[in-house]
Amino acid sequence: MSEKPFVNSASWIWSAEGSHSAPPPEAASPSHYQVRYFRRPFEVADPAAAALTVHVSADSRYLFFCNGVLVGRGPAKGDVNHHFYETFDLAPHLRRGRNVLAALVLDMSRVAHRPALLGPPCSVMTYTGGFVLEGMLRQGAATTDLRTDAAWKVAVDRAHRFQNENTTFEGYLGYFEHRVSRLIPVGWNTPEFDDTAWPAAHVLFRAELLENRRDPASPYGLMPRMVPMLEEGAPVPFTDAFLTGGAPVPAGWHDLLTQGRPLTLAPGTAVTLVLDAAVLTTAYPRLTAAGGAGSVVRLTYAEALRLRWDTPGAKLLGRQQSLANLASHFADESRGWTFDRRGEVTGWSDIWEPSGRDEVFEPLHWRAFRYIGLQVKVGSAPLTLHGIQHRFTAYPYRVTATFRSSDPALDRIWAVGLHTMRMCSHETFEDCPHYEQMQYAGDTMITSKLGMLTTGDYRLSRQALYHFDWSRLSDGLTQARYPSRLVQVIPAWSIHWITNLKDYFYCTGDRATLRDLLPGVRAVLDWYRRHTDGDGLPARMPYWNITDWCPWWPRGVVPGADTGPTCIHAAQYINALDEAALLLRHVGATAEAEGYAREADAARRQAHARFWSEAEGLYFDRPGGPEISQYGNAWAIVAGVAGERERAIMLRRFPTDPQLAPGSFFWWHTGFAALARCGRADDVPQHLGPWHESIGYGLSTFVEENSYWRSLCHAWSAHPVLEFQQRILGVTPAEPGFAKIRIEPHRFGLTHAAGSVCTPLGLVEVAWRIAGDRFHLAASVPAGVEAAVTFPGGTRRSFTGGRFEEAVALA
Repeated sequence: MSEKPFVNSASWIWSAEGSHSAPPPEAASPSHYQVRYFRRPFEVADPAAAALTVHVSADSRYLFFCNGVLVGRGPAKGDVNHHFYETFDLAPHLRRGRNVLAALVLDMSRVAHRPALLGPPCSVMTYTGGFVLEGMLRQGAATTDLRTDAAWKVAVDRAHRFQNENTTFEGYLGYFEHRVSRLIPVGWNTPEFDDTAWPAAHVLFRAELLENRRDPASPYGLMPRMVPMLEEGAPVPFTDAFLTGGAPVPAGWHDLLTQGRPLTLAPGTAVTLVLDAAVLTTAYPRLTAAGGAGSVVRLTYAEALRLRWDTPGAKLLGRQQSLANLASHFADESRGWTFDRRGEVTGWSDIWEPSGRDEVFEPLHWRAFRYIGLQVKVGSAPLTLHGIQHRFTAYPYRVTATFRSSDPALDRIWAVGLHTMRMCSHETFEDCPHYEQMQYAGDTMITSKLGMLTTGDYRLSRQALYHFDWSRLSDGLTQARYPSRLVQVIPAWSIHWITNLKDYFYCTGDRATLRDLLPGVRAVLDWYRRHTDGDGLPARMPYWNITDWCPWWPRGVVPGADTGPTCIHAAQYINALDEAALLLRHVGATAEAEGYAREADAARRQAHARFWSEAEGLYFDRPGGPEISQYGNAWAIVAGVAGERERAIMLRRFPTDPQLAPGSFFWWHTGFAALARCGRADDVPQHLGPWHESIGYGLSTFVEENSYWRSLCHAWSAHPVLEFQQRILGVTPAEPGFAKIRIEPHRFGLTHAAGSVCTPLGLVEVAWRIAGDRFHLAASVPAGVEAAVTFPGGTRRSFTGGRFEEAVALA
């Protein structure tokens, strides 16, 4: 066998009915997913002298075991043409004598993403059920080929059923399960299990690497996983629990939840209570039980509780309003979100029927929740609960950047922002962990940069850039979200992908990835160019032209987008042309870069002429107005459409004039950049009210938009963390990869601030304080790195490597 995986290749396998036709009921899992068990026994003479590395993948998801121990899950999310495999070193799991490799595989291919009440995860792209493994056991000179073929055994699962009960909005997640544990073969993944009655696996087709695909029958282009395995923590107890309506739980439940003291429930007992994790988390709920044959346990997951608006003395999030222009799961206009214990848990559920044996229940996929509504109906035999816990899981970010200041409220925004980022980072970035778990380019532009600057880990960011490049339609645009079964195109999100690439390059200096993705940048801009009017401005673009959840705009689409050019789209295009020119200069394509720069300058002049209103002192959203917006004017400033004169005039009304169409949390990412371009970065704290309000409500994460009706965890709203790093500390890359650094701190009304920013070369640390009339600054940068310092007031200094300290008079 070649040392390179999937060359002298393994085969994809499934059960005998094949994978291209629906099996008869007696040979199928009793749900709209199909589930299979796979086993391959083998012998090991001396574990100390044995070596075994395996490469594993499946369609659609797998859990992989060695000798009954869960080794890993996968595959990481990709698409059929870029289908990831994972690599595992199994030597630590081997034992003398009989060993076994085993996998539980879910096939989601037979069900479309819609209709609303059924469907697999939209983010899991699939072709047909299958499992593949390549590995060679080496014991001295002896080898045993363990690749998937007819030597593997397979069995049809009857225990796992999947459902989206009570789904009211498309069911993007699709993982929710109904498990009947008595139908799981006892010990099926252990060496001792007798699999002689299991049939041989059916060979489907050869497995091939993406780079070596030759077999027309093989649909998958296999490639190694680009990101590390997710962190999976140890079980921890819930912080609190209460009965429906808010009353304390009985003593036996309290002792079970807090001390792990077993609780036995008599036959016929019915209990409903609420488990509270104290903060929103992404985790595997874990129930340890014995007995209870015939019982039914339901776990319902929620970010917050639902409560009627007219409940006396209740504190609810936001205000009561029409849902006509809002997408909200499990919502109605009579109830809002709350943390008041009188509220109700509503949402998706897992259902578990215990086997009657000693066992542990964890769902196959992680859940996002603060609250779990637990309903237990005990059957004919007593049910003993030994533990109710949860195990944290997320992308294994290690936050090493720090921030603290003289304002504790800003420090709280920092902490909540970082928690929001982590909750939205798993195998991909996610817009929200509870509702969709979809990677959107606009959201990723923010979350990716947060991850890079606070952790120094660039792998998830790089994968996201490739995901969107793979999503590209033949006309040149990337899809708005990817991986995704359901095609959605938002032109502006392709523009945000270009910004994401620029930020990635400046954070990492990774020219190889930049060169790889520049053709995609050209394709996006070429699409925009083909959809410009006679003045070279984007006009009447097809697809969904949302730019932000402005409550005044239907579906977030700026007025005029369907009839002609708009200020927002024109400015975004201009900014993308500028960013393309910048990136092209870094790969030596100077002439091409100058062409993009000239195009941007010409479009800037036209945009100013078409949208500027001298009477309003602002830019109209469309030529002639009358609409004006926060977001449109922010983009006019950021893209350089507004000159110095216009910026001074605009600041009489921008950004707070009530006649400007308001944006959500998302627009402020551009709004804060616009203030900085106007020399008003120190005004940012005046506009952080929505973030302070969220924390004041008791939220542990920042929400999607200001109505509080939908996602309560949305990483695009965590962007003030970037302001703290790039404005208060003032650290930005002057050259790609932070080869040269700018340090330009802003006061933000503070008396002192300190913290650090991650770079590929090491931490950049900044601390400043105001004492009397002097600004004291201390900074350190990695060895050999040039740093240009600009104090408030304009005093400039420079240093190379090591530590810098100086105090200058305040202007």
